[in-house]
Amino acid sequence: MVPVGAVPSAARVRWYHSVWFVLLMLFFVLGPFGLPLLWKSPRFSRGAKIGWVVAAGLFWTWFVMLMVRAVYSAMGHFDAIEKSLLF
Repeated sequence: MVPVGAVPSAARVRWYHSVWFVLLMLFFVLGPFGLPLLWKSPRFSRGAKIGWVVAAGLFWTWFVMLMVRAVYSAMGHFDAIEKSLLF
């Protein structure tokens, strides 16, 4: 039996709890939905988990703001094209 808070041996940790897999899912595949995967992983300490949550929150906030700006820019370009096509 593993004591509470102790990291189990490497042989007992599942592949989906590997550090790189969790970070890949958190930042590039699942986004905020990857947070439960991060918190369930025994490979991260509590402090590291909090740090990665803050980093992911900042990253996804920046990404959403970037996408909103891109959509508004595209809408402006579409309006300009539409006005130029009217006779």
